[in-house]
Amino acid sequence: MRSMATDISRRAALGILGGGLLLPLLARASQGNDLFLNAFAEDIDFGIAGFDSAGRVHFSLPLPQRGHSFARRADNRQAVAFTRRPGSCALIFDPRNGKLQHRIDAMEDRSFCGHGTYSADGKRLFATETIGSTGDGVIGVYAAEDGFRRVGEWPTRGFDPHEILLAADGRHLIVANGGILVLADTPRLKLNIPDMDPSLVYIDSRDGRLTAQIRPPRELHQLSLRHLAGDRRGRVAIAMQYEGPKGDPVPLVALHDGPQAGRSPMRFLSLPERKWTALRQYCGSAAMDREGKLLAVTSPRGNQVLVWNLDDERLLAEHMIDDVCGVAADWESGGFMMSNGQGHIFREQKRELTMLPTENAKRRWDNHMMPIRV
Repeated sequence: MRSMATDISRRAALGILGGGLLLPLLARASQGNDLFLNAFAEDIDFGIAGFDSAGRVHFSLPLPQRGHSFARRADNRQAVAFTRRPGSCALIFDPRNGKLQHRIDAMEDRSFCGHGTYSADGKRLFATETIGSTGDGVIGVYAAEDGFRRVGEWPTRGFDPHEILLAADGRHLIVANGGILVLADTPRLKLNIPDMDPSLVYIDSRDGRLTAQIRPPRELHQLSLRHLAGDRRGRVAIAMQYEGPKGDPVPLVALHDGPQAGRSPMRFLSLPERKWTALRQYCGSAAMDREGKLLAVTSPRGNQVLVWNLDDERLLAEHMIDDVCGVAADWESGGFMMSNGQGHIFREQKRELTMLPTENAKRRWDNHMMPIRV
């Protein structure tokens, strides 16, 4: 997404300094519809919102810094909003009404990477984090039923871990290691681009044991693995960002058949070079539909959404949307919901795209969207 101001608003700052929990700005009772969570910026303030498939906002909740993505418990009665890397905190809230329940502050020399996931039983929360002094990636482990006490960490076996998912088997964690060395003193300076080492890893959620680590081909070692989507069969989609020469028409989306496939290589989806080039070497988010038949990938730099049929790995649709990044499965329609940095929400049904009415023209939607059944 395009650059947004990083100043903390006076209201949010008072909440931090006072040690109190931030309260929802707005709450409207949901009538049992699916909601979609998305972080946003508005003037110099940051927050998260829950809106329905018509684009109506049901609640919003302030954040002390720019937000990124979410984790949700399987029963959809609790969710976590993570701040953007290097993230200083995560907020736990009720996604049905936006009521804040708890706040986790990053421990010393650790920062959140913007993503997390719950264990299958909801008793633990796993968050991708970076050790500020070394750049190494870890999974922070939190006891969700004990005040989200941090009970340990496991190495991700790489730098720059980003998205993390729980696999369909309910046992393995899937982590996209971006492979970029970044230190706390220079959080936006990439220190190892010539020697990047990105990887997809499967980690046992019971004990942190590494099950498999898959790297792209050596000639594509500057592909930073960023975003993931998974289906009920265990298949995983990986959306990437390329850090190499700007003219390289590299593939940016790949599939892997999950932890059961072990160390088998990821396979890249096929597109003509001109279509990869049009994405400007950057994918922002990925989502699969409920059955794992469709995959949508956004490119905010390329102003595009691509939708694939995963049964035959064929491109079905291309949508042009300025600064589009957020995308989530729309369980009701079988399509996708999308958002952009210009404050718009879009609904895709049967490959037809509709821009929904805008309630607040000042609100600029950030990178990721998550569906919640309430």
